[in-house]
Amino acid sequence: MTGAATILAALALLQTDAQAAAPLGDEIVVTAGPSIDAQRLADALRVYLDEFGIRVETRAAGEAGDLRKRIDDARQLGEALRAIAVVRAEHGARGLVEIELIDLATSKALVVSVPRPERDEDLYRALALKIQAVLRATLSEARGEVDPRSSVGRLVAEAAPATSPATAAPATPHLSLDAGYGVVSFPSGGPSFGGLAVRAAWSPRAHLELAVGTAAMGSEGATTGAVDATASIVPVRVTARRSFDAGRVQFFVGPCLDATYIHVSATSATTLVRSTRNVMIGLGAEAEGRVGILTSAWLFVRSAAVGILNGERYDASGVPLFDTSRLQVAFTVGGGLGLP
Repeated sequence: MTGAATILAALALLQTDAQAAAPLGDEIVVTAGPSIDAQRLADALRVYLDEFGIRVETRAAGEAGDLRKRIDDARQLGEALRAIAVVRAEHGARGLVEIELIDLATSKALVVSVPRPERDEDLYRALALKIQAVLRATLSEARGEVDPRSSVGRLVAEAAPATSPATAAPATPHLSLDAGYGVVSFPSGGPSFGGLAVRAAWSPRAHLELAVGTAAMGSEGATTGAVDATASIVPVRVTARRSFDAGRVQFFVGPCLDATYIHVSATSATTLVRSTRNVMIGLGAEAEGRVGILTSAWLFVRSAAVGILNGERYDASGVPLFDTSRLQVAFTVGGGLGLP
């Protein structure tokens, strides 16, 4: 029994030595605390590491514990996967995001902080740039032991980015575009229109967005039996909105000003009718919810209620056709993209 135990111990020691001598792979492992989306962080990091042949994978984060335990657990995970490094990101105090990076090539553990940007798409881009810069800096200490043709060697040899990682996220003003299917209706006996809605937005500062949008709407018809009428509109809306963040979800609320061009054309074989045009002005409020799907893209649902200041009621021979004199309601669903 003693001899068998000695042999088993020797084999275990040889296996440990063989693992220690084995070269590191070309993989970085990303984990995250509950307030950070590990998959989105991995997607952002791939943008900067794919060209070097470095794979980025995610793993479930272990128990939080204290810092020393998290580092030990991360090192064990990295050694088991033969990874270059293991990265963990989590929200810290005072609006910071903490990054714990365990470099398996140099056996170093580093903890750095990044100020949290206001927008999620900026957050993951800033974290990815910071991780890339820190990883390149610490791996450069093992430059002499790294094959320059390997993934790590090419990463270390690459010149550091000119932009500081801490400030790499786009500064405001920030531009964005969105498009989707929109509906404009007049609930008080008026018509409803549907079509393609588009919008451009600008963020001059954190939590404030200014936007202008319009839509290509189809026409709506009505008849009294003797008179046939067709209405068409071109809405233009200007908004100023306050944003609220909740992880990958954002909410926007604010006042809006509408200017809607309406054209009503009428025809009749028995009654004298005429076409009419008007520009309706309205004031109201708008709300929107967004959920991020990529680093700088999102899906949204938007609604608005607008009181019409100078709307009209369109009649033919005393019979109502369209009533746009009171309330206008709008609804849009679609997707958007942030512009760097």
